[in-house]
Amino acid sequence: MGTEPQCGEVLDLGVHAQVFEVCAAPIWIYDSTFSVNIWGNKAALELFGVDEAAFTAAQLDQLGQFTPEQLRLWKRLNAQVHQDVEIEKKEINVTVTCGEPVPGFMKLDKPKLVMRASYKPIRLRDSAERERDLTLIQVTAQVSPTVEDNQLRLVEMCNNHPMFQFLFDESGKLLAANKRALCNMREHLGSCENYNLQNYLAIGECDGSLGPDEMYKEAMEAIFVLEQPCHRFPQLRWSKRHPGKYRWVLYEMWPSIDPVSQQKAVLVCEQNISQVKALEEQIKKQNQRLEAQLEEALAQRDPVHKPAIDIDTPADKTLKLLDKIMRGHEVSAREAIELRDAIIQAGDLRQPVNFNEQLMKNSQTVLDSEVSQSLIQLLSSRRPAKIKEEEEEGEEHPGPGLGHPDQDLRHIYARSNVTQDSVKALIAMHKNLPDEVMDVLAKVDDWQFDAFKLNEVSGGRPLSLLSYALLKRCEVADKFQMDDHRLVKFLMRIEDGYPNNPYHNRIHAADVLQSLHVLVVRGGLIGHGYCDEVSLTSCYLSAIIHDFEHKGVNNDYLIRVSDGLAVLYNDRSPMENHHLAASFQLMNSDEYNFLRKMPNKLRETLRKQIIEMVLATDMKQHFAIHSMFQAKMQLNGSVPSGGNGSGGKTMRTSPHTTNQDGHKVFDEDQRSLVLQVALKCADLGHLASPRIVHKKWVQYLEEEFFRQGDREKQNGLTVSPLMDREKNGISKSQVGFFDIVALPLFQSFAQAFQDATPMLDAVKDNYAMWRDEAALFANANSARSSK
Repeated sequence: MGTEPQCGEVLDLGVHAQVFEVCAAPIWIYDSTFSVNIWGNKAALELFGVDEAAFTAAQLDQLGQFTPEQLRLWKRLNAQVHQDVEIEKKEINVTVTCGEPVPGFMKLDKPKLVMRASYKPIRLRDSAERERDLTLIQVTAQVSPTVEDNQLRLVEMCNNHPMFQFLFDESGKLLAANKRALCNMREHLGSCENYNLQNYLAIGECDGSLGPDEMYKEAMEAIFVLEQPCHRFPQLRWSKRHPGKYRWVLYEMWPSIDPVSQQKAVLVCEQNISQVKALEEQIKKQNQRLEAQLEEALAQRDPVHKPAIDIDTPADKTLKLLDKIMRGHEVSAREAIELRDAIIQAGDLRQPVNFNEQLMKNSQTVLDSEVSQSLIQLLSSRRPAKIKEEEEEGEEHPGPGLGHPDQDLRHIYARSNVTQDSVKALIAMHKNLPDEVMDVLAKVDDWQFDAFKLNEVSGGRPLSLLSYALLKRCEVADKFQMDDHRLVKFLMRIEDGYPNNPYHNRIHAADVLQSLHVLVVRGGLIGHGYCDEVSLTSCYLSAIIHDFEHKGVNNDYLIRVSDGLAVLYNDRSPMENHHLAASFQLMNSDEYNFLRKMPNKLRETLRKQIIEMVLATDMKQHFAIHSMFQAKMQLNGSVPSGGNGSGGKTMRTSPHTTNQDGHKVFDEDQRSLVLQVALKCADLGHLASPRIVHKKWVQYLEEEFFRQGDREKQNGLTVSPLMDREKNGISKSQVGFFDIVALPLFQSFAQAFQDATPMLDAVKDNYAMWRDEAALFANANSARSSK
């Protein structure tokens, strides 16, 4: 290596030429000022395959073969050689491939050759003893053909790959791009020296809420700040070649290093995903068609009852629209406008829109006018039209009015005859049940039950006997150390507090208790964690007291006659509030306090649940509770079916707020709603009774309504719909009640708790019976009118 000249050394060509000639490596001298080779050794002439005259010809004569871009690159590199090497006396190294214009290099006939060359400063003394600053070029390495083949192939693959590939630095400036990507950039941005990523992204539109500038900032932060291994985002790109058309592109970005500057860079790949997007849209539409077909097939297999009127509340409609959007379905402007109008028109977002008007409109087609008025009185906070007219007219009546309550209602409560002996007798009976009582209680876990039979065999003690039996059987009496004597005395006192109303009596309370018991233990509430030992106790006590000291008239009557309960509770669920207050007053007295050993915290929970459940039995709250129940179960996920229930034999503690993985599956509000709806279903439990038992309950309820109508007549009040015994009673309204209230309620519960489906099936059976009877009645009327 001693023959190599040192940087800045003065060379005498006459002296050093012989030394350079014997070198195997190509060496020559280049003048960047005139762009000519001054001299080259034999290896240099052989490399380019020329003689000395051709070798020393001006290189500018060869530059006409290059493109303007290649020529621009040659001039830039030549200026760098002149400045860095010949003026600043630095050494630079260059990698040369065939076809690339490089200062000092002539055209090569070896297309696969790749060389590494060093450019060194020298000072040359010619024969006239003049000295000039020139450049000594020496080929230091020639890459083997195998490596060169691979590199050429990789370059060819990169340049012709259909995916656009770019390399940008940290500022977004373009460092390199394959041929297709560069052509696309020029097509959209025009020719310029400094392309950048931000300008390139600006030619497209964003997919979502971010604009092109925000997309650029987010991408650069992801790569250079957060150092994510990969960042992807789609963009909508309008076609410049085909106006009016567009294509979807996907950007994938990876952190990289610029091999030249060794600085951070980002490798960007852009691919056309229009076909993928089109396929996604096709699959989406196909999925929507399949979902529609599936819903139709399921509806045919297990048809979902649709009421005669629209009972969806604005809250229900909003949730359904949001669910549709979340499932990827399109929402039309008409649907959005209808929802907006429903919300604007609604006085209460938890009540059906224009409920009264819908019912009265249907009274001309589906429902009878009296039936519609009755349902309005039962379910709506607005009074039926004819009662409202009566109040607006301000007619004077000889009966009670504001400040003149119905005196007869003050003496409706029965006297209690609970004695120490009667308490001991019931406890003894439970320990040694007669055969006829055991036969009835053996069916307490059945979906259909005859509470009238229980009343017969228990000697008129159906409620206290059944209550005590269930509390002992499910072990909650022992769990909370309930005092047996006080417990039984309380149960019998509550039972005695049920007046001898035709319907709202102790038999009805026992029937509700049995219905709730079956729903809880066989319907899935225990098995799926909605009912622990405290909640089970709440369920039993709620059913036991839910109609305590019922006056045999509805809340509307109490309000109309300014009954003391209506005044006391400000017209808000007066009867239900009284059931609770009177029951808790008993429970708090020492004589009946069977829960004295229960911890205060649990007693607070117990009281809260009982209050919420009993207040939910006011039918004025029906739609609000039903709507909230549907929303909660839909948003939080309904309970799966499957033999996870307890089977009604024993009650075991379950992790009521966690699933098997220890995750919370529902909140206390959802638990409360489930218990409320369960009691509401149980309160209407006779709708699922055998037909003969169910019709007996309807007859008793009809008689109780007729008695209220009699009171209204006596007091000079307009008789409430379906309560005039001189006309048709509630047996006439059963189809409407099932259609609008019962079936939607039981259907919602069975959808959430599929183990409760047998109760829904029984309700549907009784609904079919009433529809058949209504059809026979209509045909008979039609036949009479045609004569």
